[in-house]
Amino acid sequence: MGEISTSTLPLWTYTHDRDRRAQTLLARLRIGYMYLTHRYLLTRDPQPYCDDCLVPLSVRHLLVECPSLIELRHRYLYRCRIRDSGVYYM
Repeated sequence: MGEISTSTLPLWTYTHDRDRRAQTLLARLRIGYMYLTHRYLLTRDPQPYCDDCLVPLSVRHLLVECPSLIELRHRYLYRCRIRDSGVYYM
């Protein structure tokens, strides 16, 4: 957790334009938390691994690193710049 630190992102600012659900989602992505990647802590199951890469699942792996998700990233993260990696999707 905490993969994306304040050194890579500007300070977190709250906006009243977004609802609580959106704020929660953004905060979880920022600290690297997703139920999919951290469920094992609650259920005492083994840590999940990516089926294609055989590395532990993390938000960073799913959004930036996994080669099998490149097409989905291009489709859904169109024109999003991931500051932490310097990758720009078009």
